[in-house]
Amino acid sequence: MIKKIFKTAVILIASSIFIILLFPSCGPDSTYEAVIHVVDTAGNLVQGATVTLSKIYRTQYNGVNTHVIDTQITDASGTTTFINLMTGMLNITAKTTTKSGKGEINIQTRYTEQTINVY
Repeated sequence: MIKKIFKTAVILIASSIFIILLFPSCGPDSTYEAVIHVVDTAGNLVQGATVTLSKIYRTQYNGVNTHVIDTQITDASGTTTFINLMTGMLNITAKTTTKSGKGEINIQTRYTEQTINVY
């Protein structure tokens, strides 16, 4: 009797471990990241630019709604990294005190890069 209970417990534990390893997550995976580079018209990387990622939703009644996902400042290499993103098309706005630029990024892989030109 004890052998049968022990054997059943081992089978249940082994099956559980197999299922956990086979299906690590049933929910959406939000470990995608976007690296944004901001450059000026001369091709120089721009430090201190404000970069905003947003999603535009089309609605039936109001027309258009914008949801800001995150805003960051570029580092000394003109780059900023947004983490924990969901997949999909996002809008990018980059601004300095005198210049601005816009673009889009399609988050479909774990690591996506995009360069935005400011004019």
